[in-house]
Amino acid sequence: MFSVVIPLYNKEKSIGNTIQSVLNQTFQDFEIVVVNDGSTDNSLQVVENINDSRIRIINKPNGGVSSARNRGIKEAKYDWIAFLDGDDAWDQEYLSEINNLITNYPEARIFSTNYARINNRNEILNIRTSSVNKGYITDFFSANNYQSIVCSSAIVFKKSCITDVIHFNENLSFGEDLDFWIKLLKNNILAYSPKILSFYRVDSENRSSVHIHKPKNNLAYYLDFSKLNKNSSEFIYKKKILVASYIYYIFKFRKLLTCRF
Repeated sequence: MFSVVIPLYNKEKSIGNTIQSVLNQTFQDFEIVVVNDGSTDNSLQVVENINDSRIRIINKPNGGVSSARNRGIKEAKYDWIAFLDGDDAWDQEYLSEINNLITNYPEARIFSTNYARINNRNEILNIRTSSVNKGYITDFFSANNYQSIVCSSAIVFKKSCITDVIHFNENLSFGEDLDFWIKLLKNNILAYSPKILSFYRVDSENRSSVHIHKPKNNLAYYLDFSKLNKNSSEFIYKKKILVASYIYYIFKFRKLLTCRF
């Protein structure tokens, strides 16, 4: 029923635990599509050593996480696409909760749960008490006013939602997930569960602390406010993305100067 798409690039220390968190699900009707995006470490070997017929490995040249996700969607055999990054993990009840949402909220085509941030010792860094109740989310932008309700490893959507317009922009390397959620959720209904059933790792093993994304690879560079009411929830949401981008560049440049001097 579910195609679990895992983009993989140099996650040899964590990919085994990530896949095991899927195999441990109480809801067992799924396939795992691992898109190896040109890994140069032992990530591929780790996956190949896991003996389960539901795992499929797609090898491709390195093209970035958006390219890997798009390829995974294309290769998926089932109607429901679930993303899970190569160093994140799910609670064993995650897919079961998503399946319950699908059953109980038939008008929705997108489903998500609450999530927590963890470190490399699997310690929860913050308990996210959701301000959003279980059920349909009619205004995605307003629901995100206080905290994000969507995470790349805590969302499932119908494969038919993907079109020539709604897909991951492979030219973006910063904010590409937000760009995708905005396009996806402007045209489809989301059903949400406040249960924390997904765990996002903040200290990714291959994340550079000094790499700076070029402005033209940043979603904020392309945000258009010209046709939005300044009091609308979409305007406020996109303005927060813009502010967060400014803060990112300030932090990165200070970090770069510290490293050099």
